[in-house]
Formats: sequence, C-alpha cells, structure tokens
Amino acid sequence: MAAPGRPPRLVFLVALTCAVASCGSPRATPEAKAAPSAAISSPAPASASPSPPGGLPDLTRLDQRDATAVSKAALTLMWIVDSTTDHSQRDAYQRAAPLLDEAYKRSVAAQPGGLVPGQWTEHRAYAKVRLTPQRPQGDIPVDTPTLAHRGWAITVIPTGRDKWKGAPVHATAFVTLKRKDPGAPWRVSAVGTA
Repeated sequence: MAAPGRPPRLVFLVALTCAVASCGSPRATPEAKAAPSAAISSPAPASASPSPPGGLPDLTRLDQRDATAVSKAALTLMWIVDSTTDHSQRDAYQRAAPLLDEAYKRSVAAQPGGLVPGQWTEHRAYAKVRLTPQRPQGDIPVDTPTLAHRGWAITVIPTGRDKWKGAPVHATAFVTLKRKDPGAPWRVSAVGTA
C-alpha cells in the first residue's frame, strides 16, 4: 500500500503503459461538503478538446457535506486521464484540486507527472473509471464530525475514441478526509493505494 497522503507518482501511468503494451494484467499501485448549491469551478482543460465521453464529475452539484460523495468525485477526477487534453496524470490531479486540502495539494504539485502513453495518443484514449465502495480493512477509526475514511475499488479501462480498448487496471484506494468543523466542506487529505 502506498504511503497515506502521498500521491501515486508515476506508478499509475507505468501500470497503464504496461497494460496498453500487453505486458500482462498489472496490479496498479498508483500511488467537501458545503451546501449543495456551493459552486466550485474546475480548472479549464489543457486544450479545447471535448471532455471524455461520460464527462467529469460536476463539482457545482456536489454535496460537499457528504464524505463519500467527495471521496468518489476526487478519485474519479484523479484517475480520468485523457490523452486529448492531458500531458500527464498531474493534469488529472489538478482537476481534483478543489477537493483536496492545502497540504495534500502541495504534495500533489511536488510529484512528477509522468507521461500519457503514446498508444493512448494514437487512439485519442482516455481512462474510463469505475469506482465500487469497499469497506476499509484493518484498524480504521470510525468517522468523527471532522475525520472520515472511505475505501474504493478502482477499475480503469483505457478506451480509445476509435473503439480501441486496453487491458483493465485494478487498484484499491483508501481516502482520508478532514474538515475544520462539522459545518465545513470535506477535503481529501490523503490517498493510499494498493
């Protein structure tokens, strides 16, 4: 399991590159709630290309008082890499920045970005992401009004706009969320993956 609080570095894109190149089926180790009406603007994509089919989570509709919803939206944004708009996975993480606490944002910004695999560019591919809630294993503290933990099984399928599909990549993510007080929005403060 990756160290909590540290972004996945290049491992996610290395695993996807291996999957795209048919290296077998790798196991990826990549390394809130305000009023529903509270709007958060997402950074603009790296280019004017359309977003991936199915789109990205709409942060203007996200109930940031729901730790589960915030963790799911953040992970989805972090894992949807799109070769038509992104130069690296760091671009995907930047889209999730509004849902990260300040310390985690700094940690993410300090990590190397990795490169989008060349085969993805050829197929104008993006990461189709599916998240399934998982009960965290081990000695996980119960939620408090200002601290929560969520577990997710992640399946990523490299999907080309020309109908090409790469081998799926699977990972499990453990998300820690914090907020300043019970009325504040939840923010992701750490993500560990296995």
